[in-house]
Amino acid sequence: SYVGSRSRGLNYNLGTNKPQPSLIPFTAARRPHAQFVGTTEVREDGDSKYDSLQFQVQRKVGIISFNGHWTWANNMHNWLTLQNPYDVTSNWSRDDLTRRHRVVIGTMIDLPWGRGRRYLTNAHPLVNAIAGGWNLQTISVFSTGAYFSPAFSGADPSNTNTVGGLPDRIADGNIEPGQRSVDRAFDPSAFRVPAPGRFGNSGMNIIEGRGVNLHHLTLSKHFQITERFRLFYTGAISNLFNRAHFTAMRTNISTAGTGQLTTLPNRLFPERSSHRHANMQLRLEF
Repeated sequence: SYVGSRSRGLNYNLGTNKPQPSLIPFTAARRPHAQFVGTTEVREDGDSKYDSLQFQVQRKVGIISFNGHWTWANNMHNWLTLQNPYDVTSNWSRDDLTRRHRVVIGTMIDLPWGRGRRYLTNAHPLVNAIAGGWNLQTISVFSTGAYFSPAFSGADPSNTNTVGGLPDRIADGNIEPGQRSVDRAFDPSAFRVPAPGRFGNSGMNIIEGRGVNLHHLTLSKHFQITERFRLFYTGAISNLFNRAHFTAMRTNISTAGTGQLTTLPNRLFPERSSHRHANMQLRLEF
C-alpha cells in the first residue's frame, strides 16, 4: 500500500530581528527594528509532505504463524531551518524521528505438546496441564536510524548576533552502517564553521544515527482450573540480546567528543528498546 499526506498553512515562530548576513561586524543599529532586541513573527506558510510504501506478508505453516511488515517512509518539512529569516521555506528538511526503513517481524508458535497437538496427545490430564498448551511469540524490529543535525558553537560568522548554528557541509558526513561505533557515529571532518559573512549551508537532520536491532520473546499458557476459573501465565523478555540503542548524539563540531552516541532509553521508551528486562505475570479469570 501507499500512504501519503500533504499539509499546508502550518504555523511556526520565526525570529525576524536579524540584519542581513554580511562581512560588516554586528551592531544593534543594523537590526531591522533597532529599538527592539528581538521580534518574532508567527508565520502560516509551513508545508509538510509524507510519503510511504508499506508491504505486509502473512503466512501460517503448521504450528508457526508469520506476520511481517516493511515500511519505507520519507517525511519532509520546509520550516525547520530558521537561523536565516531571509531564506526559510526553500529549505526542505527531514523529520528527525521518521526512520527511512522499518521492518517488524512477528511469529506465533503453538508448541507441539499436549492435547490436540503433535506430541503427548493422549497425555494424562496432570501432564497435559503442565506441559501442554504453551505458546511462544517473538517480535523483531529492524530499522535505520533517526536523524540528527550537525552544529557549531562559539562564533558568529554571519555577523547577525547569531552565535552557533548549522555549519558548512563539505562532504557527506554519514558513515557506512557497518563502520559506525559508539565513539564515531558520523564523520565530523565533513563539516566546518561557515566562512565569514554568511550562515552555514548544511541542512537539518542530515546525519543518520545507528539503527535498531531489537528482539522480544514471550511464553504464555492458560491453565483451566475448573469450568469457571482459568489461570493465565505470561513470561516476557524485552531486548532479548541486550543491545544498546542510543537516543542522542554529540553533533557539535566545536566541542570534544563529536560523533559519540550518548543516552540510553528508559523502560518506557517506544519499542521497549532499553536494557534487557524480564517479567512474569499470573492472571486469574472467572
